[in-house]
Amino acid sequence: MKKPSIIVILLALILCHAPSALACVGCREPGAQTLAKESPTVLAGAAFSWSVLFMLAFVMLIVIGMSVYIWHTCRHLERARAGQ
Repeated sequence: MKKPSIIVILLALILCHAPSALACVGCREPGAQTLAKESPTVLAGAAFSWSVLFMLAFVMLIVIGMSVYIWHTCRHLERARAGQ
């Protein structure tokens, strides 16, 4: 039986703590039924909260992409050396 990879474990930990990454109660999106009654300040806070989460996810995507590229390149070089 295979052991779970570190990536799966890290993704599970991130998903477990995702609700704690949301903004405070005053900045979150209040809900569909009260959205029309909210002030523009609260709506701007909700937009700011989601934009910060998007930026954090984008940085993680860049780091993961670079890591996969480096891993793929190292694996390709090792295979080339083994063939010589």
